[in-house]
Amino acid sequence: MSKPMRMSSSLLAVVTSVALMTGAVAPAHAAPAGKASVLTLEGDDPAKTSGLSKALQSEFAARGVGGGRDMSLAELKLTMGCDEPPSVACLSGGGKTLGVDRMIYGTLTKTRGGAYSLNLSLMNVSTATVEKIVNAELAEGALAAGTVKGTATDLVTQMLGPVESATPEVVPEPEPVTGPETGPKENGKLIWGKYDAPGWKKAALGASAGLLVVSLAVGIGTWVQIKPNGKLYKDLVAAGERSLGDESGTNNVNPNMKGDMCEEARSAVKGGVKNGEMTKICNKADGLATAATGAFVATGVFAVATVAFATLLFVHKNKPGVARLQRHGVTMGMAPMRGGGAMLGGSLRF
Repeated sequence: MSKPMRMSSSLLAVVTSVALMTGAVAPAHAAPAGKASVLTLEGDDPAKTSGLSKALQSEFAARGVGGGRDMSLAELKLTMGCDEPPSVACLSGGGKTLGVDRMIYGTLTKTRGGAYSLNLSLMNVSTATVEKIVNAELAEGALAAGTVKGTATDLVTQMLGPVESATPEVVPEPEPVTGPETGPKENGKLIWGKYDAPGWKKAALGASAGLLVVSLAVGIGTWVQIKPNGKLYKDLVAAGERSLGDESGTNNVNPNMKGDMCEEARSAVKGGVKNGEMTKICNKADGLATAATGAFVATGVFAVATVAFATLLFVHKNKPGVARLQRHGVTMGMAPMRGGGAMLGGSLRF
């Protein structure tokens, strides 16, 4: 008898994470131009999900992001027939159907410790690319009625950057004129080599490298549990075999079936699902798949940041204006939320 080829379509989440790491994540610091839709979040706690969704929609609207049709992420995926997890191309098609240029969407899931894990994305619909991703772990207090507005403000700031204020134009100082007596004339090219690099570059390199190791370890550790023939897969097969040998005749799910065991176990029967034990295992696998996706996306961001900061330690100019290179660097960070928890974000501006 052949073994089942897959445990759940949710395992495709890791494939999605690889696609995001290889080019689907780009910067987004200014408020997106054009019409945008801020979709209602998808989550397993309706009250908290609804409250945060409304607060985010209000804060994004205050930053000029909105004007598109109202819809939830779940409704959009159902309308477009997207797989789980949905592909960037499928969600982009939904954005085109809504007639918007940008789309903000995400999920809010409860963790084992009682906190909430938020994954928020900003998509450019026309190019089908994710311009910004913010992952945040929120304490339950951060989603309370009195604090959710402040939490939403922090998240929108992380997504769009701080509100820009007008700054006076800086007139550059004239460059000194050099001649044969004072040395060669500068050509403005970048120079590679050791030099007395600013402390912020060294600190940024250490921080990004450390976060890269942590996110990669989390991603690998999570993936090990949900990989084919992993622990959860074996638990699912064992539960299926038990269902064939127990006294009940309504919960039978053959672990050697050709289709999706999770889909079969979750099929509706009178009073619930066909196999509750297997459904719990499948739900756990879905949650771990989401966590693996976030961890691998973060790994991609930190890998790029680490390479960029390592490069900046050796690249410089021997003339006034070296600050231009710094202004086009990498931004990243992890910050605590007002009501508890933390949020993680990053962007590239080359």
